[in-house]
Amino acid sequence: MASENTTGIDLTSSPITWDDATWILTSAFIIFTMQSGFGLLEAGNVSGKNEVNIMVKNVVDVVFGGLTYWMYGFGLSFGQADGTNPFCGVGFFFVDVDSDSMGIVYSTFVFQLSFATTATTIVSGAMAERTKLTAYIVFSFLNTIVYCIPAHWAWATNGFLAKLGCVDFAGSGVVHMVGGVSGLVATLLLGPRTNRFEKDAPKPPMANPANAIVGMFMLWWGWLAFNCGSTFGISRGKWKLAAKTAVTTLLSSMSGGIAAISL
Repeated sequence: MASENTTGIDLTSSPITWDDATWILTSAFIIFTMQSGFGLLEAGNVSGKNEVNIMVKNVVDVVFGGLTYWMYGFGLSFGQADGTNPFCGVGFFFVDVDSDSMGIVYSTFVFQLSFATTATTIVSGAMAERTKLTAYIVFSFLNTIVYCIPAHWAWATNGFLAKLGCVDFAGSGVVHMVGGVSGLVATLLLGPRTNRFEKDAPKPPMANPANAIVGMFMLWWGWLAFNCGSTFGISRGKWKLAAKTAVTTLLSSMSGGIAAISL
């Protein structure tokens, strides 16, 4: 069996310094701007009449999904009170801690909140132009649970995947796979957009391709913080890993761009 994962987040004993907290919070604030990137990218790709609807859904992701994450999502992921088990966290509901723990808990909460809202926003593009706002609000609440349980499995020190040696550095499984599967299920339930795959019908025009490109660059900027911030600090040599992560992120995204242009 693989050795125990050392990348899990322990909110009771993990040391954190002011420079680590600054790195974590700054990364979280940059990740938060990805909501604008997703909004511009999605709004630029839908028809003009649905631009506002798409932008409002991105607001819903933050205000409804974010508040839900504060109420119980963070506790399901990283709670460590009695009753916590390898499949679900217990504790830190309605996040409020004493002064001794506020540094590690609050900085982790803000960082993980940005991850949780991103996991939900990934799905909004798959549901574009085919979902009522009220239904999407309900989805934002439910998707918090869908995201938070796997987050506990992989990222909490006592999560069952973490104990098996699972290492998910920046959410390839917890964020992207969960969001992708949710988007796939939503697409299968909703079906394609009108005339999207009809051979003889006119294709739905993009509302604003320029906005879509601006959104892409904002997301690129955000992914750098998303990935590099996952070092969870810069002390004790972590800054070296952050630098390597930045290079890897840039090279992989550039290569992906070349592949997309070629195809």
